[in-house]
Amino acid sequence: MEMPVSAQPFNFDQVISRKDTASLKWDKYRNQDILPFWVADMDFEMAPVIHQSLIERLQHRVLGYTVVPDGLIEAVQKHLVDEYGWSIDPDWVVWIPGVVAGLAASCRAYCPDGGEILVNPPIYHHFYDSHLSDRQKLTKVPMHKVGDRWTYDIDAMEKAINANTKMFLMCTPHNPTGRVFTQDELSKVVALCKQHGVVIISDEIHCDLVIDPDVRHIPTAMAAPDYSDHMVTLMSGSKTWNLAGLNCSFAIISDTELRDQFRAARQSIVPLVPPLAFEATRAAYAEGGPWRQALLRYLAGNYAYLKQEFATINGVRLEPIQATYLAWIDATELGLDDTQGFFEKHGVGLSNGEQFGQAQFVRLNFACPRATLEEGVLRIRKAVAGLA
Repeated sequence: MEMPVSAQPFNFDQVISRKDTASLKWDKYRNQDILPFWVADMDFEMAPVIHQSLIERLQHRVLGYTVVPDGLIEAVQKHLVDEYGWSIDPDWVVWIPGVVAGLAASCRAYCPDGGEILVNPPIYHHFYDSHLSDRQKLTKVPMHKVGDRWTYDIDAMEKAINANTKMFLMCTPHNPTGRVFTQDELSKVVALCKQHGVVIISDEIHCDLVIDPDVRHIPTAMAAPDYSDHMVTLMSGSKTWNLAGLNCSFAIISDTELRDQFRAARQSIVPLVPPLAFEATRAAYAEGGPWRQALLRYLAGNYAYLKQEFATINGVRLEPIQATYLAWIDATELGLDDTQGFFEKHGVGLSNGEQFGQAQFVRLNFACPRATLEEGVLRIRKAVAGLA
């Protein structure tokens, strides 16, 4: 019998030192009194079922080239049906070691020399560097705000699309604004791409991290099934179950021709998925549900804490988010030349909004124990107060 979530031994309040573990996140500020809240890497220990699965796999002491293990695709299929009502064929899935590799392979597969690729700033910075800059053009059409909601500027996108526009790179749920797009928003974007024959690459790596109970992620291919054969959906368990260092993601491509083009583009460039990465991903999708649900409740609590605190810090505004564990913070009112550098000097390491396309913003990763988050907010509060 499965143990109830409430009885599971998950302690997200536990502060785990990552010193001497060669952590990218923490070693950036090695030997400095700066708390890292930048890269999308959680400070929680992995789900016990994943840890146990890795231990069992290591009992076999050969780690050679590995094909997709039994049970993995079935676990992913079940997850997609249970969460989104999306039924996929196993043949649609192409395994890759990372979503960024999927973005790069897509640019090579679907955009010829001289072609243009459409993106909407602010957006995850690898959307700006996955193309071949000497052969392809990146066209940026900024998102805009309707009230408090970041959304697509359909009119501006339509004006930017031309005969050379071959691809649209989208991120849903959105990084860094944390938006979960509605059926209407997705339908309008897809309709525009369909009108112009544009291939859609939908990065949905944060789909399982919706923390707003009133919204639900809709896969882009589900939102517009009549155009799904012109889409590549990129997913991974890496963000949800904190497996970023294990490099396992997948592309869902229903059209045979698009799938063959994608496979050809990754040949001799994109490496195979490692055996431990496959095993951890299988355990995550097959058995990691209770841990994920507990995580979502903890993240929602951390976000609620941030909302409460930032409401009383003048000069910085916490944007409303619905998904991810990445807070998007507008610090325009502070009038700083180097917002990220300012907060680093006060012991807080945030992501620079400039890399996403908005220099006066910063991004804060709140997937950490509450005590760490409280110390970070205290430092932010003191830093801003010092400006006055």
